[in-house]
This record gives sequence, structure tokens and C-alpha cells, in this order.
Amino acid sequence: MRTFCRALHEKERKRMSKEKFFIIALTCSFAWYVVPGYLFPTLSIISWVCWIFPHSVTAHQVGSGTNGLGLGSFSLDWTTIASFLGNPLVTPFFAIANVFVGYILLIYLIIPTAYWGLNLYSAKNFPIYSSSLFTANGDAYNVTAIVNQKFEIDMQAYEKQGLVNLSVFFAISYGLGFAAIASSLTHVAIFNGRYLMVTLKAIRIF
Repeated sequence: MRTFCRALHEKERKRMSKEKFFIIALTCSFAWYVVPGYLFPTLSIISWVCWIFPHSVTAHQVGSGTNGLGLGSFSLDWTTIASFLGNPLVTPFFAIANVFVGYILLIYLIIPTAYWGLNLYSAKNFPIYSSSLFTANGDAYNVTAIVNQKFEIDMQAYEKQGLVNLSVFFAISYGLGFAAIASSLTHVAIFNGRYLMVTLKAIRIF
């Protein structure tokens, strides 16, 4: 409490007060965010690979920062730079390194191997990076066509339109998400099994 009161009322002996520094930093950050956020959005994701090969599908799959692997792309927008982990300035280094290594393995090893190397589940029929749903031939999946008026699935319409397909990035991300849940439970069970059993008994699972 004493520190809080001193921070509010103590006079600064330095050249610049905390309030003045805060106002300057706030103004500069807001002014810079207006540039990539509203005036010139291209600065958020700059891909020189796509500029050099504007008509190459493979180049856009590899170099695009929005719909590709982002190889060679860079950004002048802090929100884009910090989006992978909230804020790198307040996150411990080991957490940043862990996420970064996982990102490299996923984006530059697993996905290219599954897409170009193995063509996993006919992955080349769909975009390499997309959250949309597709039919077997790569067209957009019409979800409303397989749902009746009660918002229940119409099996005849579903069989007519075919199976739902995902992009290779979205499918692998889903799989890794479920694996992460299972691995978290396994980790807790192995290293803190006694406490886990106490918790489960407390909520009457067993």
C-alpha cells in the first residue's frame, strides 16, 4: 500500500515523469497501430516471395502469411508479431521457446510432409491453410444443405454431398489439440497421480 501511494504522489526527480513517459508511449503506439491497422494493412504481413512470383500457387502456399506457411514473410505490426503467444514481453522465455519449437516443427516439417510428400487424405485437393470445409473435389462444403429445419443432420443429403474435408493444416491442428489434452492428463497422472486421484474422488468421478 505504501509503495502504491508513493507511486501516485511522490514527485519524480528524473528528467521525465512516469505519467509523461506513459502518455508518449501510448501516443506513439496508437499512432503506429493506425498505420498497419487502418491506413496500410499490407504492413501487417509482407511477403516478398508472393511479390516475386505473383502467379505461382506454390509460391503463395509457401510464402503467404495469411493463407500459407509464411516462409520469408515479416511484419511491421506489433499485434501480428505478438499474436503467437499473447505478449512475448511478459511471457517466460521457456514458454516462448517451447511454442516456437512446436511452431517450427508443425509449419515447416509436419505440414509440408503431409501436403507435398504424402498427399495425406488427398490434401492437394484443398488449400494448404484454411479453416473452411470442402467437398472431395475441393469445392466449398454447403453445410446448410445437410441440415433440416430442426437443425438436425439429414443423412440422405449428407451422403449425397459426401464427406466433410478439412485443409491439412486444420486437420493436423485439430489432432494436435486433442493430443495435447490427452498428454496433459497423462502428465498430471504420472507426476502428480496421488493428487489427481484425490481430486477425482472429491468430485465423485470414482
